[in-house]
Amino acid sequence: MSRRLKFLLAGTVILITMEWRTLLYYVSPPPDFSQGKVVLYATDWCPYCEKTRTLLEQRHIPYKEYNIESSEEGRHQYKQLAGKGVPVLLVAGEVVRGYHEKRMATVLDQWQAQQHNKTAEEK
Repeated sequence: MSRRLKFLLAGTVILITMEWRTLLYYVSPPPDFSQGKVVLYATDWCPYCEKTRTLLEQRHIPYKEYNIESSEEGRHQYKQLAGKGVPVLLVAGEVVRGYHEKRMATVLDQWQAQQHNKTAEEK
């Protein structure tokens, strides 16, 4: 086997190994750590994390936040959700990676409608 082919094969194996958790995400659904609620994985210094907090607060949506730099549990969950950047928003099992306001709004609208329906059924 030529030296170039060996190098290419080794590089491919390394890339596949490094991105294995991301590949697993596409093969199987992500774990739902939210238990039907809203969870934000963020950092203190990220401006997009702050925009996400503002969006949630403007909509009066209660949420649990994990600082992935200081929370061991948060960092573990973030990795299992194939997080690569922040923010990561988990809404009742639906994952939004990065700050995508329209996508976040859609997912949050659906969640709020489900919450409203649950409340109406309980009455």
